[in-house]
Parts: sequence; structure tokens; C-alpha cells
Amino acid sequence: MTAFEFSKDIIETCSRYDFIKGIDILLLDEPALKVRAVLNESIFIDVFYNAETCKYSFALIRDNKRIFGADNLRGWHIHPFENPDEHIDSDPVSLENFLNMIRANMEKGIFSVRGD
Repeated sequence: MTAFEFSKDIIETCSRYDFIKGIDILLLDEPALKVRAVLNESIFIDVFYNAETCKYSFALIRDNKRIFGADNLRGWHIHPFENPDEHIDSDPVSLENFLNMIRANMEKGIFSVRGD
């Protein structure tokens, strides 16, 4: 998949989640892509993709600090809410999986876009 094709997938996927208020394409220069999905003024999701290396990175950022993430930079792993510096091995994570994990944590009250 090219970076351009993935950018279209990101926009389509994010449009299905009401907690995402906007999308900014920060970089689209084949083979690399960086997109920011905005939740509010201090919370966003950064998505990085490199089509040549097939590397993905999803990071939920609050006040410029990662609070949750998933990537395959050294095998697929998750950076959990409880300790975002930790690496927990996982199966591959799609953007949709990642957004569903965020929504599940919102529903449990672990995470809020109000900045709680």
C-alpha cells in the first residue's frame, strides 16, 4: 500500500469515530506519511506509516506526551495507558483496532477527551 492510499484509509476510518474532531496531513512524501487526528486542543493521535519498510506507529498524545500507543518498529507491541513506556507484545494492530482500544478505554473511564 502506498502512503497516499493509506492516507485515504486513515481519513475514511477516522470519520467513523465521533471523538475525532479533525484530521491534519502533516507529511505525505512517498513513501512516508504522518497524519494527526485531533480529539481536542491538547489531545491528538499521531499516525506514521512508511510504505517501503511497512512500519506503522499509532500514538495517543496528551499535552505533548504519549499516553498510549502501538507500533511495529521492533515487532508489534502496545504501549499501555498504565505505563506508556512499557512494550507489551501484541498481534498486528490496525488503525481501526487502535481507535477501538481508545474508545473502550473511554467507555471504562480510563481515558477522557475532556483531559481528566
